[in-house]
Amino acid sequence: MTGDFTFIHYSYDHDLQPSLTLLTSGNDSFTHFCPRGQSLTLQFTTTTRYCTGWHDLASGQSFPCPDATSVPKEYSQCVQCQRKTGFNPAFYNANNVSPQQQERNAQPHFLYLAHFAPGVVKVGISWSKRGIRRLLDQGARSYLVLKEYPNAHVARQYEAKIASLPGIAESLQSKAKYALLARPYDQNAGAQELCAVRDRIVSELAIQPDDNHPQHPDHHYIADHTFTARDLITIDGNCISGYCLGLIGSALITEQDDTPYMLSLSHLTGYQVSISDKERQNQHTPKQTSLF
Repeated sequence: MTGDFTFIHYSYDHDLQPSLTLLTSGNDSFTHFCPRGQSLTLQFTTTTRYCTGWHDLASGQSFPCPDATSVPKEYSQCVQCQRKTGFNPAFYNANNVSPQQQERNAQPHFLYLAHFAPGVVKVGISWSKRGIRRLLDQGARSYLVLKEYPNAHVARQYEAKIASLPGIAESLQSKAKYALLARPYDQNAGAQELCAVRDRIVSELAIQPDDNHPQHPDHHYIADHTFTARDLITIDGNCISGYCLGLIGSALITEQDDTPYMLSLSHLTGYQVSISDKERQNQHTPKQTSLF
């Protein structure tokens, strides 16, 4: 996959493999590209941000913005596409809820705990039919599905109760979350901490969870499932090159000259990207941290 595109989104496909959604100028449909295992260079141009299109919650299909509208840098959708989509993840704080959202909220949602590093546990809810893609999008290193509920409103009530407990986050900033990737991660310790948090929830809130066990999704992120401990360099600019090892959440990880590099894609949606199968030398401010 080479050429010039608009970068629409990072995600995990039906096989839960890393995927980049791209749009060619003048095209009326998206192209999906799995970067893992490819030698590549991604060069983003951030002068103008374009609408990333709209999503039909009922059919599950996504569509390009019909007018290829440019948007302020703070937004990823134009007003028209946002209305067509009608989705607000913080629906419980909204004054108005779209018919699309109401229909989605009426369907089963599950309550989960996501683990990112020692002492960093987040609670959340997700539409059940989406499976674990919400957890993969967030880059969770381990997770535990606590319970499935008949709709989003019930699941949200329990999410809010759990988030009120000390030491359990309801949200994590992307910058802080991806800084945690530089720390060694122990899956066994992560599983133990998730189970301990679950026991707290049972004890303090009398929530009876489903009989699930902690899961570790590294094999969805990285081809060889794990990294050895070595230095990771975060790319400060908008270009990354090398052999793509995979994607953890929105963090694209490549290897060049036996050194791993990371570029977060979350703030680059809607921008133009040039993709080449030729490597170039990564430019960065030297930074040494340990990854896994």
